[in-house]
Amino acid sequence: MELFAPTSISRVWMASFEYSGVASLGGLGEAVRARAEMLARRGVSVTVFMPSHGRYMDPLLRVKLGLRDIGFSECGYRRGVDGVYYHYCIGAEEARVNGVRIVMFKGLDRVTRSVLDEWSIYSMAEEKASLLARALKAYTQRAGELPDLIDVHDWHSVLAGVTVKQEVERRGLATPLVYTIHLSGSPSFPWHYASQDWSGLSNGPHLVWRVTRHDVEYYSRVWDSVNGNVEAFGIQEADVVVTVSVSYLREELFRRYGDWIAGKSCVVYNPVDLRVDDVEKWILGRYGGLHEGVEWRVLDEMLEGYRRMGYLDRGGVLLVALGRLTWQKGFDVAVRALDYSPSARLLVLGVSIGDQGFESELRRLVEERPGKAMVLLDRIPVDVRNAIVRLAKATVVPSRWEPFGLVAVESMALGTPVVASAVGGLKEVVVDLRWNPDGTGLLVRPGDPWEMGVAMESIAVLMSNGNPNAIPLNELRSLAGASVESRIRSRCARLVDEHFREHAVYGQLEVCYEKARQMAYYRAIASHHVQVV
Repeated sequence: MELFAPTSISRVWMASFEYSGVASLGGLGEAVRARAEMLARRGVSVTVFMPSHGRYMDPLLRVKLGLRDIGFSECGYRRGVDGVYYHYCIGAEEARVNGVRIVMFKGLDRVTRSVLDEWSIYSMAEEKASLLARALKAYTQRAGELPDLIDVHDWHSVLAGVTVKQEVERRGLATPLVYTIHLSGSPSFPWHYASQDWSGLSNGPHLVWRVTRHDVEYYSRVWDSVNGNVEAFGIQEADVVVTVSVSYLREELFRRYGDWIAGKSCVVYNPVDLRVDDVEKWILGRYGGLHEGVEWRVLDEMLEGYRRMGYLDRGGVLLVALGRLTWQKGFDVAVRALDYSPSARLLVLGVSIGDQGFESELRRLVEERPGKAMVLLDRIPVDVRNAIVRLAKATVVPSRWEPFGLVAVESMALGTPVVASAVGGLKEVVVDLRWNPDGTGLLVRPGDPWEMGVAMESIAVLMSNGNPNAIPLNELRSLAGASVESRIRSRCARLVDEHFREHAVYGQLEVCYEKARQMAYYRAIASHHVQVV
């Protein structure tokens, strides 16, 4: 079959497990929403497809999003490896938010509801991913307008994206497939999982872009060549692989899959829209200004009633950390680091995801350091969170690995410097004060409580205009002075304005999408010379 590629990108379909404001656990939902709305503001028609995770059953969210059933249904049987046929029946709800169309696939029978409507986003993830692919295959077959580009996010959406690409090709279009990896890693399955029997991907010959050439391959052969690793399959099948930092691309994806993917990859940062002026206006309206001690008033008045571990005394300098309470985020390292930072008082604005083992260990560490650390287990209002970050002297990001480091960028957007592990995207986000006059924080060896503690103490003393001789890091002592805090805060905000605002990030996205479109064009040309179905 001869294929024809789009000449421009005016309709984009995205697939994701998360979307901020609908169902989200962290940075993925924020990043997908930011990208979708960024495109919509520039006149691109954007539709995001996702499992419902049961959110359509929330009456408040139905009203907020204006959800409505769109009359879509896809029912049938999937054949398991045991040879038994299992019934499924899928429906869909639609919302429009800030110019973006969101389609949430839901269950129409008991068994399907138990998967697609499961409230925990990543519970039964492999079956949600399978049914998402089934749903999108049927949706594509009936769609009047097809996408000019497909953009799928993390491994859970890979099969949905490849299935859409396959169905669109059957209608004569070489539609570019972009695979965006926010956090690398995926399970592996036998071909049966992806196949027509279970997830709906038909086996057959097609063109695969291998950077220097297009090869004709069967889907099952590509799948088996990567031992059924879903992420690796997505990398093979995509026209372009996008990730969120150069460091993560080189250190993680090249390590896993080889540097051959450099020719089909690019980087798009996650944009932020937080503004320090907006947050300071909120603080001014409630507390009359940024005067000394206002941070403790905010904590006392705004955090009442939230579940917590530990408490903070008022004898030190407030530092803040944010994120999901998981081993990856390294909050245990930050709490241990307090042994080497007598001035620091650490507030962790955490989000419990049910990791009882990690939370139990974290609780033990906090209780062993009375008055020095407090961990919240619940989300707090965004305005309160942003105010606390702005009022803290620094944000601590002790991650053991971090593809991008959105928390660090958001902190700097609010004028607050960052003490972070030197991993992944954090190395690109944070500029070390020791080596650059325009520094925005400090980078330390990951997993090292002593090095983290010395950095926390140094930034706490420096930002609170303490005795320069009390700063453990000698390189920072020359920076001390009455105006050092305002200078560092200004640098943080300026760095974000230059590199992490929408105008800069959209330029990166345009380059990636155009690269994918060109690869699809070459696929279309190649299809004129080979026989594919």
